[in-house]
Amino acid sequence: MHELGLVMNVIHMITQDASSRGFRRVKSVELEVGEFSGALPHALKEAFRIAAEGTLLDGATLVIDEVRAELCCKDCGRTFFPGKQGWNCPYCGAGGADLVRGMELQVKSYVGEAEECQSK
Repeated sequence: MHELGLVMNVIHMITQDASSRGFRRVKSVELEVGEFSGALPHALKEAFRIAAEGTLLDGATLVIDEVRAELCCKDCGRTFFPGKQGWNCPYCGAGGADLVRGMELQVKSYVGEAEECQSK
């Protein structure tokens, strides 16, 4: 399950950033996960729950925004979504296309809770 390794990297990155900002905990994380990223959203959620235990992200909610793959025809330049035609352009029939979107696996945002000020 490579999702565990991916999630551990995300948790490490967010922990470092949240700590540098003085957050005492992270309440929620939003990830963008592309259709062709190779990561399974349900496996990411389970791995996140396990890997977050004992960290600033323990108990945080994970929201996954799934990004649909989008292709651009190398011949006519039009964009389209892969479907029954595969990577063949539905407009001109050409067989070559470049992946424009769908490989994302990135932190879109996170919400942290700051340490409370101590009055003297």
